[in-house]
Amino acid sequence: MKNIITNEQLYTQLNDPALILFDAGMLRPGLTGNYVAKAVLPNAQRFDIKNELADRSNPLPNTLCSAEQFTQVMQKAGVNHDSLVVIYEDAGLFSAARAWWMFKAMGFNNVKVLSGGLAKWLEFGLPVESNYTQASLKGDFIAQYRPDYFIDKKQVLSATKDANTVILDARAYERFTGKSSEPRAGMRSGHIINSYSLPLTSLLENGEAKSLDFIQAKFSELVGNATHLQFSCGSGVTACALALFADECGYSNLSVYDGSWSEWGADNSLPIAVGG
Repeated sequence: MKNIITNEQLYTQLNDPALILFDAGMLRPGLTGNYVAKAVLPNAQRFDIKNELADRSNPLPNTLCSAEQFTQVMQKAGVNHDSLVVIYEDAGLFSAARAWWMFKAMGFNNVKVLSGGLAKWLEFGLPVESNYTQASLKGDFIAQYRPDYFIDKKQVLSATKDANTVILDARAYERFTGKSSEPRAGMRSGHIINSYSLPLTSLLENGEAKSLDFIQAKFSELVGNATHLQFSCGSGVTACALALFADECGYSNLSVYDGSWSEWGADNSLPIAVGG
């Protein structure tokens, strides 16, 4: 897969001077406290989606920071325009894809996600460290924001009436149907009207991507002849994993709804549906 790198592949590139390695792990929904990694991959730095790289002025969780903020943080991390960026997380595929999509949205394409994350790395007995690295040299990367990568509720509302756009929801099916209550207080249960359920977990096995043929079949079944795909989830994190897989399958015109259900579910003026 073009967007995913295996543990074996990364291990052989650890000494590549162009490599920049980030831990983008996050706490799963419903958990409290701070994210703490069990171990750190060699020379890895922290990619803090929730704080350092979020728009802290937005009351919604995890929303994308400005291009200027992203540039500043990435230059401090030593990211150059010709770097190879690899992103991992503690287990499976959850938040690493969010970091991957953020890089893409900021005009940086040479970025990959580590298959299986830290859990698989440890399973293979590969080397780790106890602390994150701080870059010694400032990078020259300058973000060039692509506004179509992240979209707002007005664009999603418009898409609910557009036959050429398909909205896919990465949350668990029980949350999509409204049978399960939301982990965040004040949220309605259900889904965006005219959207379809594609739980991220259905595309994974032991935290890693299922076969590309299986993933392509799932997308084909739901997408049909649509020319634009929009992705939603709970707070704009797992939706990015669907974007990663859609890109892997060759789809274009992909957008992630940054506010996702955290915004839509709390806004009584926006239409929802329940059931399958």
